[in-house]
Amino acid sequence: MTGIVVLPSVIVPKGIVLAGLSGVHSRQNERSRNQGGFGAVNVIRDVTLRAWQVGTGPMDLALSEQLFGIYEVTDAGAYAMLYEDPIDSTFSVGNGALQGYLAGDEFGAVGFGNGTPNYGIRKIYTARGSALTRARALTRFIATPSLFRGGSPVTMGAAPGNAAVSAGPSYVTFVADASRTVTAVAVGATTQLTLATSIPGFVVGGRLWLQDLAGADAALLNNLSHEITAITGGGLNVYTLATNTAGKTITAAGTGKKYPQPDETLTCAGSFFVPVQFRDDNLNWDLAIAGPTNRRQVVIPACFIDEIREA
Repeated sequence: MTGIVVLPSVIVPKGIVLAGLSGVHSRQNERSRNQGGFGAVNVIRDVTLRAWQVGTGPMDLALSEQLFGIYEVTDAGAYAMLYEDPIDSTFSVGNGALQGYLAGDEFGAVGFGNGTPNYGIRKIYTARGSALTRARALTRFIATPSLFRGGSPVTMGAAPGNAAVSAGPSYVTFVADASRTVTAVAVGATTQLTLATSIPGFVVGGRLWLQDLAGADAALLNNLSHEITAITGGGLNVYTLATNTAGKTITAAGTGKKYPQPDETLTCAGSFFVPVQFRDDNLNWDLAIAGPTNRRQVVIPACFIDEIREA
């Protein structure tokens, strides 16, 4: 079984929502209570998924035909479509953030750099009066989001420090601020890298990205960011990394690069779609008002669409 393919050109018409809408936010918990009345809960799915029932009121025949049309082209939910949630479709610098995305996994603190090029876009939800937050992954956008690094706008482009937002599912990729050739590698409990010249802006606690190193164990360093524990050398071009490479074979080659650092905020703003699919294979309807074509009203009493997740 493969993941559900999203058809980005198929968007649920807003007019259908105006005909009637109800929704639900869902999690999955396993609850129990013992004979003493004490309860226990096991979290089965800790990601909130949303669902909507559309067309709960009479709608013009033209609107109902739009719904029938997307039902047909999505093969009744075999493919997904896009939906603009009328109560939650925007994010701002105050609650929009980037989170590192590396080898398919989230990496680093939400809203801060981590020395890697790739980031997912998140919306942050909070409880009023509480410092607790939860981040929601967003992958489909109504327009290209605005990105901010340390509070300053990020330019979309190919120059150093610029970024690009991929087509859906959308992720952010930064262009390196600077890169240098690796001229020496000293393996050990910590790893010492010498670059051709220093890269401005690095500090202890920052993270250095490495790629294209050679040797049997180069995968320990390649395509990863590494914590910098010391910066030395006459040209401040020798970087000690916290990564343990004792007894490994890694030889000088490749490149060191600087991407957004852990002390830099990464925020964003924009508006988004939710990828959804029809819940059921059947789409029921009733002709609520008959008569001439331009006066007919159709009720679709139980059309549910469910949010899907994209990796």
